[in-house]
Formats: sequence, C-alpha cells, structure tokens
Amino acid sequence: SSGINAEWPLRPGSKMRDFLALLLLFITVAYCNDSIIPSKTEYERYLDQVLLVFNNDPKIKEILKSATPEDIKNGIIEKTLRRIHPDIRSKLDEVKRNIIMEYRQKLRKAKMDDKVPDELYKFSDDDLKHLLKERHDRLKTMDEQRRRQFHKYEMEKELKHRMALRAMNEYDRKVQEALDIEQKEKKLEKQKLLKHPGNKAQLEDVWESDGFDRESFNPKTFFKMHDLNGDNEWDVFELEAIFEKEVEELFEGLDDVDDEEKMEEVSRMREHVTDHMDTNLDGFVQLSEFLEYAKGKDFDSEDPWDAVFSEGFDDAEFEEFEKKLQEDELEDIKAQAVVEQVAGEGEEEEEEEEEE
Repeated sequence: SSGINAEWPLRPGSKMRDFLALLLLFITVAYCNDSIIPSKTEYERYLDQVLLVFNNDPKIKEILKSATPEDIKNGIIEKTLRRIHPDIRSKLDEVKRNIIMEYRQKLRKAKMDDKVPDELYKFSDDDLKHLLKERHDRLKTMDEQRRRQFHKYEMEKELKHRMALRAMNEYDRKVQEALDIEQKEKKLEKQKLLKHPGNKAQLEDVWESDGFDRESFNPKTFFKMHDLNGDNEWDVFELEAIFEKEVEELFEGLDDVDDEEKMEEVSRMREHVTDHMDTNLDGFVQLSEFLEYAKGKDFDSEDPWDAVFSEGFDDAEFEEFEKKLQEDELEDIKAQAVVEQVAGEGEEEEEEEEEE
C-alpha cells in the first residue's frame, strides 16, 4: 500500500485515477464495518468482468495472452488499451461504473461519505495494468499466508508428538522412537521416486496414467486434455488436479500423514509451476506459456523435489515456538496429545483382541 493517501474523498488531480485506488483505499483504511471491505471474490468478479469484455476483441485477447511481465511494467498494456474499439471502451466503463455504484451503496449504509470523483468512473489506461499486478500480488500473499499457517500446523503436530513421547514410560517411548525412525526412512525412499512438478518426466507419468504411451507424449495435447473448461489456460484447480494422483501415491502407506499435508504438497507443486510458467503474472498458465516453457532446458531437467515431510525442526526452533504459544493453546495441545495417546493404545488393544 505504499504511496496510498488514505483520505476520502479523493482529491481532484490526485495520481490515483483508477478504480484500483478505490479498492486499495477500502482495504487500507481500518473501517469498523467489515462488510464494506471488498472480498477476494468481489475483486475477482470485477477483474473477470473486465477480461470477459476483452474476450470480445480477438486482437486484445491475443496481446494479453502473450504479454510478459516487462510488457505490464513498461506500459505496453496501456498503449494497447488506447487502440481498442469505442464499443469495448464503453463496456469497460459500464463494468467499472456498476462496481463503483455497488460500493457507494455500501458506504451509504455504513453512513460514510460516498462521493467519488467523476474521473474514477472511466476505465483508464492504467486500470488493467494495476488489476493484473494486484491479482498477482494477492495470489502471492495468499500462498505466503498458507505456508506460514502450514508451518505452524506442522510445529503443533510435532509438539503434540513430543509431548506424547514424554508422557510414555521408557519402554513404550523406545518402541515409538523406533517406529518414528522407520517412518522417516520410508518417507526418504518415497521421496526418491518423486518427479519434479511441471517438468517433462513428471507430466509423462500423468500422460501414462491417462492411458497413453510415454513415447507419444505431446505438450499441446497434454495441455488441452487437462484444460477442463476449454479456455486455453490452466487455473489453480486445473493445475492442482494434475498433481493429485502423484501426491496420493507419495503419501500411500505412510502412517503419520494427514489431509493437511497432502493439500499443502499439491499447493506447493501448483505454486512452483505457476512461478516458472506464468510469465504474464495473471495467476493462470496459458497454452502459449506452457508451450514456451516446454521448449526450454528446464523442462527436461530432473532435479529432485523436496516433499513437505522432508522439512525438519531443530530444538532451538521448538523452544522459541513453545514460548510464543499462549498458555491456553499449550494446554489444548497437551490435552490433544493425551487423547491421541489413549486412542492409539485403544486401537492396539483392539488389534490384539482380533488376533486372539
């Protein structure tokens, strides 16, 4: 939010002449009424409506698909907008005007000043540039938040396990520690078979699982097969679907894994592929971007991939983590550790009874 002056209404002549300034203003100012803050869904709806209008202009659509990060930064996108047909421009203005009116209604309901400078109602040359950049930044922020939350989840899970070990008698603790070592070795063996996500070897595995011969792998055909809605681009869900089977196989037979770890593995693979293929930073992988990546040397490389369970925690990190935990949170974790220990003992007794 650097450079944003959180005054309302916006002063005439201000540099914030596009609707993005309006959205960022809602997010920056700490309003008491959260209902007027635009959600990710509302923001995406605005951008989707803009892109839908552009789909009606084949030339603009093609330029946007082939745009690079440099094109977005150096102003080529804005220059392109200046050449669009007046009818398209009018439709963009209408989309923007309708969205602004919605937020003006929210401001009025919150008994806040809803005045908007006239210039904000026009879809300016900078709008698309800022929208694409903001969308990219939002996706990156969401991925960073997801990683932090998962790291905390894994720390809590490991802490519960260590607390359960402390509560055991010496014999049971040694047995569990031996099982832990066995699981760790099993994970290492599984990880050796893991292919680098998005590279040729990994996609050929998916190609084979789809029922085709590995030797017949064709990047364009592969892309089309996994472009489920046929819009010539992979979104978040289509990308993650490509890795789901591989992740299931990775975690198969491991006793101490859960759905959180599986979902995080899929998300990291998707994030990695997007970072390498999404050259125009719009959050999607277009067919042209994928085919360009398939021509590069990175596509044929077979670098190892570190699974989520390969991350470890040292004692110093755990000491710091325990200190930061609130007392009630720590008590909850202790209680959960005891419950899981009792549940584990109950399952063992049932297995022994069945064997008898």
